[in-house]
Amino acid sequence: MNFITNLVSNISGSGSQERFPSSIPFTEDPCSTCEEPCTAHPQIPAYLAKKIEGGELVGTMKPYKRHIMVLEGRSKDWQERLEFSDGMVKVVGGQVDQWAGKAGYRTIVTACDPVVNESVEDSTKEEEQKKSQKVEKMAQIFLFPELVSVDFVSAAEAPTLVKSLLVDNQIPATFPNTPLPGRAWIFVCTHKKRDKRCGVAGPLLVDEFRKAVEEMGLVGEVFVYGCSHFGGHKYAGNIIIYHRNPSVDGNWYGRVRSCHVRPILQTTVVEGKIFKELWRGAMDRSSEHNERKDW
Repeated sequence: MNFITNLVSNISGSGSQERFPSSIPFTEDPCSTCEEPCTAHPQIPAYLAKKIEGGELVGTMKPYKRHIMVLEGRSKDWQERLEFSDGMVKVVGGQVDQWAGKAGYRTIVTACDPVVNESVEDSTKEEEQKKSQKVEKMAQIFLFPELVSVDFVSAAEAPTLVKSLLVDNQIPATFPNTPLPGRAWIFVCTHKKRDKRCGVAGPLLVDEFRKAVEEMGLVGEVFVYGCSHFGGHKYAGNIIIYHRNPSVDGNWYGRVRSCHVRPILQTTVVEGKIFKELWRGAMDRSSEHNERKDW
């Protein structure tokens, strides 16, 4: 807590430089064309908006070096605490806990909703996936900062994969992996049973992002997923952007509203600039922090 408090309290001079590194290309207002309050885009209910905390966002996320994203289940079905669930997220998370001391840095483990839309075809695929996972307990796993997908990882194989990632800092040769398609991946917290703020704001943002991706001709370049809790529900809507452009990769935004969606896609994803007003922090590849993961 002292680290975050010190970051937020340094509002001038060298403190400002620490909070907003010169290596990151920052820009200003993410919503300069909307009225306040915005009436042009879908908004969360007023009673929930009142529960979203104000104040500066920079420094409100903990440093981490690796993110393991397990594609499993639907966001509406995730338990409040995934470490008590019966799935691959629990298996992977348990292994991360076991090897965290050897790694010497913080790793985040989250669930990712693999369904792209709510079509009949996707519903059928979802049921097939549930049956497959129940029988075999296998999952597709996204790895960041590697920007790769490891497919069909079983519960029995997960310990080998996690140990190699955290101890040896490499993907074992026995786990075929492929580069993630596209150039950017946006993950939105939609974990409703953990907190209603993200449970309401998140799906709204996912829909708006996907609609904007189509409108802006970014299909196949930008992928949007709902994911489980990664910290800071009081700053909903929360998103993480991973990108092939290092200056944009691993940046966290908080208090994202639907009217921010197109500016984020254009300014951050396409142009590679970060909005100061929304920025909570970014993945730290040189982090030495040895802390428990977030679920």
